[in-house]
Amino acid sequence: MICISCGFEHNEKFCPNCGEKSDVPKITFISTIQTSLSTLVEMDKGFLYNLKNLTLRPKVTIEKYISGKRKGIFNPISFLIISVTVYLLIESFFKTKNFASKEAVDLVRDDFSYKIGASGGRFIYDYFKYFWIFTVIPLSLITKLFFKRFNFAEHITINSFILGQVTLIIGSLSFAIFRFAILFNPFVYLGLIWLLSRTFYNPKNKSDSVIKAFTTIFFFMFFLFISITLIGLIRLI
Repeated sequence: MICISCGFEHNEKFCPNCGEKSDVPKITFISTIQTSLSTLVEMDKGFLYNLKNLTLRPKVTIEKYISGKRKGIFNPISFLIISVTVYLLIESFFKTKNFASKEAVDLVRDDFSYKIGASGGRFIYDYFKYFWIFTVIPLSLITKLFFKRFNFAEHITINSFILGQVTLIIGSLSFAIFRFAILFNPFVYLGLIWLLSRTFYNPKNKSDSVIKAFTTIFFFMFFLFISITLIGLIRLI
């Protein structure tokens, strides 16, 4: 047979020259849907594989991905984006607004600090998807500072897995039950501490990873507070 990619003649399952699969099926609407669903729902690979293994074996799963053993593991950035999207769909389903409208903020004439917080919160609510995904960068800067084992790009990968897992499992579930907005949800921050401590677990010093995880999330929450304050102040000015 002739390879459809490089034209090399062979009789193997995969082309010896370029690695292209020999029996590539024709793309149809049904095959596209099947491929997309299998990537998301199969327990031995894809999105649900991430959910299962980041819950049971977060350290092993993340270290496998970083070391290059990525077969079956869903891309961390895509995982984070899908997780945030699912959370927003759940939030939209319950039609709950967690921040004051611009008109409500304008009615409060005497409390400037309230206006700053409400205005910043309103902005975050409107652009939450982009803001929450962006927070993986400062979170990675902080974890890089305290957990020095990996480079910054690898910390982006680690925190994309962690933030996506916590957003989908803890953020979505607790919002559906308690209506906690994710930014003010204590379970989310506890979940981040738990996953960080498990991912960076040091068997030689068992308390070290827990202390560093607590410190990391403290600075992360401080960053969120400063960000909302600055955004609110800029909008009011």
